[in-house]
Amino acid sequence: MTARLIVPPAAMAVSIEAARRAARASGTALDAELSDKVQAYTEKAEHKTRRAFITQTWAVTLDVFPPAIKLARPPVIGVLSVKFYDTAGVLQTLDPQDYQVDSVSEPGFIVPAPGRTWPATALRINAVQVQYTCGYGPSPADVPAAIRQYILGMVENDYYPSAGAPFLASLLDRAKVYG
Repeated sequence: MTARLIVPPAAMAVSIEAARRAARASGTALDAELSDKVQAYTEKAEHKTRRAFITQTWAVTLDVFPPAIKLARPPVIGVLSVKFYDTAGVLQTLDPQDYQVDSVSEPGFIVPAPGRTWPATALRINAVQVQYTCGYGPSPADVPAAIRQYILGMVENDYYPSAGAPFLASLLDRAKVYG
């Protein structure tokens, strides 16, 4: 299974204004640097938690249909498509009535609908292609406070190192996805 980012988030996980406050910066002179820092700490936090924070689109490719298709980077917002190469080598789109999306479990899964089975696929690499959206929502306000505080704390620590910095990582503990 390969998962890759298709459409990145349209917004940052914390606003540039919040990053300026964390860095105690006045004006916009540091905005490019602060944006880079916020992006880097967001990517680090997403990696540590195995989550998506701001709405984004991911693709999963598989060689065959497994019993359940794992959707990494919860929370899952929705499945855009499930496509597969049939035994004749033609790309088909599976009808959404043929599968169920478990967006409650973390990570989420796609399984065949009751009474249905996955179709046969061509014997080729990447025969199954799934696209889905995930994240807490489109704006920083949708991101849980502890995650935002981690990112802002890391930005602040870059400019004003503190003895409390090692404890910032604990802000991500409740958000971690195992499995």
